[in-house]
Amino acid sequence: MLSSEIHRISFLLTTSACLFIVLAACQPAPTPFAHTPGTSEPIISQRPDVAGVTVRTITGLTKLQSDALAEAMVNAFMVMEIPAATTGENRRSRFVDGTAKTFNLPKNQSAIQIEWTLTDSQGRAVENHKSRHKISSQGWGHPDPKILSPWVNPAARQFARRILGSRPDAEPDRSTSLPRLHVWPVDGIHETRSATLKSAMERALKVRKFEVLKGLEGAALIIAGSVSLGSAREGKQPIEISWSVLNTKGKQVGKLDQQNSVAVSTIINGWANLSSIITRNAAGGVSEIVSRLPPKSFPQGKKTHR
Repeated sequence: MLSSEIHRISFLLTTSACLFIVLAACQPAPTPFAHTPGTSEPIISQRPDVAGVTVRTITGLTKLQSDALAEAMVNAFMVMEIPAATTGENRRSRFVDGTAKTFNLPKNQSAIQIEWTLTDSQGRAVENHKSRHKISSQGWGHPDPKILSPWVNPAARQFARRILGSRPDAEPDRSTSLPRLHVWPVDGIHETRSATLKSAMERALKVRKFEVLKGLEGAALIIAGSVSLGSAREGKQPIEISWSVLNTKGKQVGKLDQQNSVAVSTIINGWANLSSIITRNAAGGVSEIVSRLPPKSFPQGKKTHR
Protein backbone atom coordinates (compact mmCIF):
# COMPACT_ATOMS: atom_id res chain seq x y z
CA MET A 1 0.00 0.00 0.00
CA LEU A 2 1.39 3.40 -0.93
CA SER A 3 2.39 5.85 1.80
CA SER A 4 0.02 8.49 0.42
CA GLU A 5 -2.86 6.03 0.68
CA ILE A 6 -2.02 5.40 4.32
CA HIS A 7 -2.04 9.10 5.10
CA ARG A 8 -5.50 9.30 3.54
CA ILE A 9 -6.69 6.39 5.64
CA SER A 10 -5.60 8.16 8.80
CA PHE A 11 -8.18 10.90 8.38
CA LEU A 12 -10.87 9.15 6.36
CA LEU A 13 -11.67 6.59 9.04
CA THR A 14 -14.93 7.03 10.90
CA THR A 15 -13.75 7.47 14.44
CA SER A 16 -14.99 7.66 17.98
CA ALA A 17 -12.14 7.47 20.47
CA CYS A 18 -12.18 7.88 24.22
CA LEU A 19 -9.40 8.20 26.76
CA PHE A 20 -10.10 7.03 30.27
CA ILE A 21 -7.81 7.70 33.22
CA VAL A 22 -8.23 5.39 36.19
CA LEU A 23 -6.37 6.69 39.22
CA ALA A 24 -6.52 5.99 42.92
CA ALA A 25 -7.37 9.64 43.53
CA CYS A 26 -10.33 9.31 41.12
CA GLN A 27 -9.35 12.30 39.05
CA PRO A 28 -11.93 13.32 36.42
CA ALA A 29 -11.42 11.84 32.98
CA PRO A 30 -10.72 14.24 30.10
CA THR A 31 -13.38 14.95 27.52
CA PRO A 32 -13.55 12.13 24.97
CA PHE A 33 -11.99 12.95 21.61
CA ALA A 34 -15.07 12.28 19.49
CA HIS A 35 -15.73 13.86 16.10
CA THR A 36 -18.55 16.29 15.51
CA PRO A 37 -21.82 14.41 14.83
CA GLY A 38 -22.59 14.14 11.13
CA THR A 39 -19.01 14.47 9.93
CA SER A 40 -17.35 11.70 7.99
CA GLU A 41 -13.65 12.48 7.90
CA PRO A 42 -12.26 12.77 11.42
CA ILE A 43 -8.83 11.41 12.24
CA ILE A 44 -8.29 7.98 13.68
CA SER A 45 -7.74 8.94 17.31
CA GLN A 46 -6.43 12.37 18.16
CA ARG A 47 -3.37 12.38 20.36
CA PRO A 48 -4.12 13.92 23.77
CA ASP A 49 -1.02 16.14 23.81
CA VAL A 50 -1.48 17.25 20.19
CA ALA A 51 -5.20 17.92 19.99
CA GLY A 52 -5.31 17.95 16.21
CA VAL A 53 -5.65 20.43 13.38
CA THR A 54 -8.76 21.07 11.33
CA VAL A 55 -8.02 22.53 7.88
CA ARG A 56 -11.03 24.56 6.84
CA THR A 57 -12.24 25.69 3.40
CA ILE A 58 -9.81 27.96 1.54
CA THR A 59 -11.68 31.07 0.44
CA GLY A 60 -11.27 32.52 -3.03
CA LEU A 61 -11.14 29.13 -4.74
CA THR A 62 -13.55 26.71 -6.34
CA LYS A 63 -14.62 23.77 -4.19
CA LEU A 64 -12.44 21.42 -6.23
CA GLN A 65 -9.40 23.65 -5.77
CA SER A 66 -10.08 24.24 -2.07
CA ASP A 67 -10.56 20.53 -1.38
CA ALA A 68 -7.32 19.59 -3.12
CA LEU A 69 -5.30 22.27 -1.34
CA ALA A 70 -6.83 21.40 2.05
CA GLU A 71 -6.06 17.70 1.51
CA ALA A 72 -2.47 18.57 0.62
CA MET A 73 -2.19 20.54 3.88
CA VAL A 74 -3.70 17.67 5.89
CA ASN A 75 -1.22 15.23 4.35
CA ALA A 76 1.67 17.55 5.20
CA PHE A 77 0.64 17.56 8.87
CA MET A 78 0.15 13.79 8.94
CA VAL A 79 3.67 13.21 7.59
CA MET A 80 4.92 15.10 10.67
CA GLU A 81 2.69 12.92 12.89
CA ILE A 82 0.32 15.77 13.71
CA PRO A 83 -3.34 14.62 13.55
CA ALA A 84 -5.20 16.59 10.91
CA ALA A 85 -8.48 16.46 9.02
CA THR A 86 -10.77 18.61 6.92
CA THR A 87 -13.78 17.99 9.16
CA GLY A 88 -14.36 17.33 12.84
CA GLU A 89 -12.95 19.10 15.86
CA ASN A 90 -12.76 18.95 19.64
CA ARG A 91 -12.46 21.57 22.32
CA ARG A 92 -8.66 21.72 21.94
CA SER A 93 -8.48 21.69 18.15
CA ARG A 94 -6.38 24.18 16.27
CA PHE A 95 -7.53 25.45 12.90
CA VAL A 96 -5.86 26.36 9.64
CA ASP A 97 -7.64 28.83 7.38
CA GLY A 98 -6.54 29.95 3.96
CA THR A 99 -7.33 32.87 1.69
CA ALA A 100 -6.31 32.78 -1.97
CA LYS A 101 -6.04 35.56 -4.55
CA THR A 102 -5.14 35.16 -8.21
CA PHE A 103 -3.12 37.61 -10.30
CA ASN A 104 -2.56 37.98 -14.03
CA LEU A 105 1.04 37.95 -15.20
CA PRO A 106 2.61 38.85 -18.56
CA LYS A 107 2.46 36.36 -21.44
CA ASN A 108 -0.96 35.06 -20.41
CA GLN A 109 0.39 33.57 -17.19
CA SER A 110 -1.22 33.66 -13.75
CA ALA A 111 -0.13 33.46 -10.15
CA ILE A 112 -1.86 32.74 -6.90
CA GLN A 113 -1.10 34.13 -3.46
CA ILE A 114 -2.17 32.10 -0.44
CA GLU A 115 -2.27 33.42 3.09
CA TRP A 116 -2.48 30.71 5.74
CA THR A 117 -3.50 31.41 9.33
CA LEU A 118 -3.14 29.08 12.30
CA THR A 119 -5.65 29.77 15.09
CA ASP A 120 -5.97 28.22 18.53
CA SER A 121 -9.07 26.60 20.02
CA GLN A 122 -10.34 30.02 21.08
CA GLY A 123 -10.15 31.41 17.54
CA ARG A 124 -7.07 33.54 18.19
CA ALA A 125 -4.56 33.80 15.33
CA VAL A 126 -1.15 32.55 16.48
CA GLU A 127 0.82 32.20 13.23
CA ASN A 128 0.65 33.38 9.60
CA HIS A 129 2.33 32.31 6.40
CA LYS A 130 2.16 33.76 2.88
CA SER A 131 3.26 32.15 -0.35
CA ARG A 132 2.95 32.86 -4.05
CA HIS A 133 2.93 30.34 -6.89
CA LYS A 134 2.64 30.34 -10.66
CA ILE A 135 -0.32 28.40 -11.99
CA SER A 136 -1.34 26.95 -15.32
CA SER A 137 -4.97 26.90 -16.36
CA GLN A 138 -4.73 23.23 -17.27
CA GLY A 139 -3.20 21.98 -14.01
CA TRP A 140 -5.15 24.32 -11.76
CA GLY A 141 -8.42 23.28 -13.37
CA HIS A 142 -7.99 19.73 -12.04
CA PRO A 143 -5.67 20.12 -9.02
CA ASP A 144 -3.87 17.12 -7.54
CA PRO A 145 -3.07 17.21 -3.78
CA LYS A 146 0.25 15.43 -4.42
CA ILE A 147 1.37 18.08 -6.89
CA LEU A 148 0.30 20.82 -4.47
CA SER A 149 2.55 19.50 -1.67
CA PRO A 150 5.35 22.04 -2.33
CA TRP A 151 2.77 24.82 -1.94
CA VAL A 152 1.74 23.79 1.56
CA ASN A 153 4.85 22.20 3.07
CA PRO A 154 6.58 25.44 4.20
CA ALA A 155 3.43 26.66 5.96
CA ALA A 156 2.80 23.24 7.52
CA ARG A 157 6.36 23.06 8.85
CA GLN A 158 6.11 26.57 10.30
CA PHE A 159 2.81 25.78 12.01
CA ALA A 160 4.13 22.41 13.21
CA ARG A 161 7.00 24.06 15.05
CA ARG A 162 4.49 26.27 16.84
CA ILE A 163 2.18 23.36 17.66
CA LEU A 164 4.88 20.94 18.82
CA GLY A 165 6.70 23.54 20.87
CA SER A 166 4.30 23.04 23.77
CA ARG A 167 4.15 19.24 23.69
CA PRO A 168 4.90 17.58 27.03
CA ASP A 169 7.47 15.28 25.45
CA ALA A 170 9.40 18.33 24.25
CA GLU A 171 10.22 19.36 27.83
CA PRO A 172 13.91 19.07 28.76
CA ASP A 173 14.96 15.90 30.59
CA ARG A 174 11.43 14.52 30.63
CA SER A 175 12.66 11.08 29.58
CA THR A 176 14.67 10.66 32.80
CA SER A 177 11.48 10.35 34.86
CA LEU A 178 9.57 8.06 32.52
CA PRO A 179 8.83 4.52 33.68
CA ARG A 180 10.14 1.50 31.82
CA LEU A 181 7.41 -0.21 29.84
CA HIS A 182 6.73 -3.67 28.50
CA VAL A 183 4.21 -4.27 25.72
CA TRP A 184 2.27 -7.50 26.17
CA PRO A 185 1.23 -9.53 23.08
CA VAL A 186 -2.03 -8.15 21.70
CA ASP A 187 -5.08 -10.35 22.26
CA GLY A 188 -8.03 -11.01 19.96
CA ILE A 189 -6.26 -11.32 16.60
CA HIS A 190 -4.08 -13.78 14.68
CA GLU A 191 -0.61 -14.27 16.12
CA THR A 192 1.10 -12.63 13.14
CA ARG A 193 -1.06 -9.51 13.31
CA SER A 194 -0.66 -9.45 17.07
CA ALA A 195 3.13 -9.40 16.71
CA THR A 196 2.94 -6.63 14.11
CA LEU A 197 0.73 -4.43 16.30
CA LYS A 198 2.90 -5.11 19.36
CA SER A 199 6.06 -4.12 17.49
CA ALA A 200 4.39 -0.99 16.16
CA MET A 201 3.37 0.03 19.69
CA GLU A 202 6.92 -0.53 20.94
CA ARG A 203 8.28 1.73 18.21
CA ALA A 204 5.66 4.41 18.86
CA LEU A 205 6.46 4.44 22.58
CA LYS A 206 10.19 4.66 21.91
CA VAL A 207 9.56 7.72 19.74
CA ARG A 208 8.02 9.28 22.85
CA LYS A 209 11.23 8.61 24.78
CA PHE A 210 9.98 5.63 26.76
CA GLU A 211 12.36 2.79 27.47
CA VAL A 212 10.57 -0.32 26.21
CA LEU A 213 11.79 -3.63 27.60
CA LYS A 214 11.54 -6.93 25.74
CA GLY A 215 10.82 -8.83 28.96
CA LEU A 216 8.86 -8.19 32.14
CA GLU A 217 11.94 -7.97 34.33
CA GLY A 218 12.52 -4.34 35.33
CA ALA A 219 9.32 -3.04 33.74
CA ALA A 220 7.32 -0.58 35.85
CA LEU A 221 4.20 -0.67 33.70
CA ILE A 222 2.69 -3.08 31.17
CA ILE A 223 0.80 -2.01 28.07
CA ALA A 224 -1.75 -4.69 27.19
CA GLY A 225 -3.78 -4.47 23.99
CA SER A 226 -6.88 -6.25 22.72
CA VAL A 227 -8.45 -6.08 19.26
CA SER A 228 -12.03 -6.88 18.28
CA LEU A 229 -13.09 -7.08 14.62
CA GLY A 230 -16.78 -6.77 13.78
CA SER A 231 -18.68 -8.17 10.82
CA ALA A 232 -17.76 -6.71 7.44
CA ARG A 233 -20.44 -4.70 5.67
CA GLU A 234 -20.26 -2.95 2.31
CA GLY A 235 -16.52 -3.49 2.13
CA LYS A 236 -15.80 -2.06 5.58
CA GLN A 237 -15.14 -3.74 8.88
CA PRO A 238 -15.45 -2.28 12.40
CA ILE A 239 -12.31 -2.51 14.49
CA GLU A 240 -12.00 -1.77 18.19
CA ILE A 241 -8.70 -1.57 20.01
CA SER A 242 -8.41 -1.31 23.80
CA TRP A 243 -5.10 -0.53 25.47
CA SER A 244 -4.73 -1.02 29.24
CA VAL A 245 -1.92 0.36 31.37
CA LEU A 246 -1.18 -2.05 34.23
CA ASN A 247 1.00 -1.54 37.29
CA THR A 248 3.42 -4.05 38.84
CA LYS A 249 0.55 -5.83 40.60
CA GLY A 250 -1.47 -6.23 37.42
CA LYS A 251 -3.96 -3.53 38.39
CA GLN A 252 -5.30 -1.33 35.59
CA VAL A 253 -4.33 2.30 36.12
CA GLY A 254 -5.38 3.65 32.74
CA LYS A 255 -7.29 2.66 29.62
CA LEU A 256 -7.37 3.92 26.04
CA ASP A 257 -10.09 2.85 23.59
CA GLN A 258 -10.09 3.31 19.81
CA GLN A 259 -12.83 2.29 17.41
CA ASN A 260 -13.06 2.73 13.67
CA SER A 261 -14.52 1.31 10.50
CA VAL A 262 -11.90 0.52 7.86
CA ALA A 263 -11.81 -1.08 4.45
CA VAL A 264 -11.54 -4.85 4.56
CA SER A 265 -8.70 -4.66 2.03
CA THR A 266 -6.76 -2.44 4.44
CA ILE A 267 -7.04 -4.96 7.24
CA ILE A 268 -6.03 -7.82 4.94
CA ASN A 269 -3.27 -6.18 2.90
CA GLY A 270 -2.28 -3.07 4.85
CA TRP A 271 -2.17 -4.27 8.45
CA ALA A 272 1.43 -3.18 9.04
CA ASN A 273 0.78 0.40 7.93
CA LEU A 274 -2.56 0.51 9.74
CA SER A 275 -0.82 -0.72 12.90
CA SER A 276 1.60 2.19 12.67
CA ILE A 277 -1.27 4.67 12.44
CA ILE A 278 -3.16 3.08 15.33
CA THR A 279 -0.18 2.93 17.67
CA ARG A 280 1.19 6.34 16.77
CA ASN A 281 -2.02 7.82 18.11
CA ALA A 282 -2.47 5.34 20.96
CA ALA A 283 1.05 6.06 22.23
CA GLY A 284 -0.07 9.63 22.84
CA GLY A 285 -2.84 8.31 25.07
CA VAL A 286 -0.38 6.15 26.99
CA SER A 287 1.88 9.18 27.46
CA GLU A 288 -1.08 11.16 28.80
CA ILE A 289 -2.01 8.38 31.24
CA VAL A 290 1.55 8.06 32.52
CA SER A 291 1.90 11.82 32.95
CA ARG A 292 -1.10 11.79 35.29
CA LEU A 293 0.14 8.93 37.45
CA PRO A 294 1.91 9.71 40.73
CA PRO A 295 5.59 8.63 40.46
CA LYS A 296 5.13 6.28 43.44
CA SER A 297 2.58 4.29 41.43
CA PHE A 298 5.26 2.87 39.15
CA PRO A 299 8.40 2.16 41.21
CA GLN A 300 11.32 1.29 38.95
CA GLY A 301 13.32 -1.90 39.06
CA LYS A 302 10.66 -4.27 40.40
CA LYS A 303 9.58 -7.42 38.62
CA THR A 304 6.19 -7.01 37.02
CA HIS A 305 3.49 -9.67 37.09
CA ARG A 306 0.47 -9.99 34.88
